[in-house]
Amino acid sequence: MKIVAHMPVRNEVDVIVETVGEAFRWVDTLIALDGASTDGTYERLLHLQEMYGRMGKTLQVVSEPDPGDEFHDYTLRGRLLELTAPYEPDWVLSIDADEIYDSYYDPNGIEVDPITAICAAEEAGANVVRNWVPQFWLTFQDLREDALNEDETISVQQRRRWYSWGWMGTFIWKWNDAHYYPVDVAKRTPEMPGQDWRQWQRAGPLMPICKHYCFRSLAQGLDRAGTRRERGGRYYFGKYFGRWVVDEQLAGLHYLADDNQWRTENNHARVHQYVSGDLNLLRETAP
Repeated sequence: MKIVAHMPVRNEVDVIVETVGEAFRWVDTLIALDGASTDGTYERLLHLQEMYGRMGKTLQVVSEPDPGDEFHDYTLRGRLLELTAPYEPDWVLSIDADEIYDSYYDPNGIEVDPITAICAAEEAGANVVRNWVPQFWLTFQDLREDALNEDETISVQQRRRWYSWGWMGTFIWKWNDAHYYPVDVAKRTPEMPGQDWRQWQRAGPLMPICKHYCFRSLAQGLDRAGTRRERGGRYYFGKYFGRWVVDEQLAGLHYLADDNQWRTENNHARVHQYVSGDLNLLRETAP
C-alpha cells in the first residue's frame, strides 16, 4: 500500500524542520507546496530535500509565486492534487505545516497512528480516516502559570504541551482520480463529482492524533488576540471560532494527561456541548 503525504506551506520556518521529520515517520514521500514564503522556509525545505534524499526519502519541494499575496487554500490544495497524482498513491495523508501526527493507545490497548488507522480503514472497506485534532492554545491565565516555554533548543512538541480538543478532521483519504477542490471553497478534503465532501466519505474505525500548533510564540499569539479584539471578540490568548472565543475555563478542560497519554473519550462532544451553552458540563469537568 502506497501512502503519500502532501502539505501547503507558507512562512513556517520555526516549525517546518520538525513537521517534515515527523511526517517521514509515517511515509516515504512528502510533497511540499510553498506559497511564496518570505521567512526562509523554502530554503530550509531545499536543505531538507537533500538531507532526506540521502536517507532514501522523497521530499518534492515546489515553490509558486503569489503576486497578489492571496495564499488561497483551494488553489493550493487543488495544485497539491495535481502534484500528488503522478505518484499514484493508494492513500493520501494531507497535513498542514503546523500539524504533527502522534500515536496513542486506545481503550483496547491498540496503538493508533496514521498507518494503523489507514490499514484498519482499508480492511473495513472505508475510504477516509478521521483524526482527533488537539490544538495548542493558551489563555492569559495559562501564561501566568508559565505554560509557554520559549527554549528553542528543544523541540516544538516539548515546548508546546498544553492542548485543548477543538474538533475532528478528515485529513487522510483513499486516492481517487476524480477528486477535486471546488473554486473559492476552502476545505481539507476533496469532493467527488456530484457529491460534496461529506457524501462520499465512509470513515475507518480508528482515529489517530493530529496535533495542531495554531500558534507557537508569544508574539504570534498576542498578534492574533489583537486581531480578534478588532473583530469584536475578547482579548484572550486562545483560539477564535466565529462568534465565540475560547475562555480560560474551556481551555483548561482537555490538556495532555500527566502520564503523557492522550485522553480522547468524549472530548469532542464535551467541547461542543459547552459551545452550545451547556454550562453545567463545564462546571462538572473543569479542573
